[in-house]
Amino acid sequence: MSENCAIREFSSHDISAFLHHTEVGEAIKQTTFARETYLGVAKIFGLKNKEYLMENLQGLKVGDRVTLYRKYNSESPDCTAVASAFPDDGSSIRVHTLAGLCLGYIQFPERYVMAELMKAGKHLYAKVHELNVPETKDELDTRNAVSLDVYWVEESTPLKMANTYAVGEPNKKYEAMEQNGDAIWLMNTSPDHNYYSIKDIVSVVNTLTVGDRLKLIRKKTGSGDPWSIEVWTKNKEIFLGHMECWGDEMIANMMDAGKLVYGVVESVKKGLAPLEVGYRFDVYVEDN
Repeated sequence: MSENCAIREFSSHDISAFLHHTEVGEAIKQTTFARETYLGVAKIFGLKNKEYLMENLQGLKVGDRVTLYRKYNSESPDCTAVASAFPDDGSSIRVHTLAGLCLGYIQFPERYVMAELMKAGKHLYAKVHELNVPETKDELDTRNAVSLDVYWVEESTPLKMANTYAVGEPNKKYEAMEQNGDAIWLMNTSPDHNYYSIKDIVSVVNTLTVGDRLKLIRKKTGSGDPWSIEVWTKNKEIFLGHMECWGDEMIANMMDAGKLVYGVVESVKKGLAPLEVGYRFDVYVEDN
């Protein structure tokens, strides 16, 4: 690299800004940047106290950023949600305004995927997607008052292999970046009920073994099921059905953003007829 080549520090909270602030042929000394992945829309179980919720919603606007905490319903008497009668399943996520005012808790099924990412130390944040705030508290539907757009932000670590690369040389760029092969467990699920009609499904399922890796493929089918995900054997040799639909919007958005998401067979039920066989699998996302 030429000694006259320009070197400059760069730090950004948006990878698009990182790209927009570079020029082909310029060398970049990377300090840190973040990649932002849109996960999808999540609704909130609003506070049980409607008057308190109405007060906390005052001044809140679509697009405002809110904070997410891994907290259980019963930890604060002023932050008791509609769903507080349900026992904590380890996936409770509390939502606060930036001013510290409690709005409630993320509804299921979205909270399950979000909680697993947060347990793995990943940074999630949200912005107000939609507000449904009536004039009086008696008209307030606490389960539909607020919905959020949820994002996963990934901070890079300082480069270990190199701290400079030339823009315009994509192969060298990716070779220089540290690769993290760790995977994050997201959920345990099964194929939807339509897999019973797949040709030779009995013989196919009977060949599966616990620990087999499965390939998940996004199948955009239009308005009918925009989050459809196909399940195949690892080498895409045999079709095994579609992933059960709960929580699949966030999984689909990860895949659309270029995340490597895959399955691993967790259990197999073998038999002689379609209704006798079945399998379940764990879903992972590569942390890179």
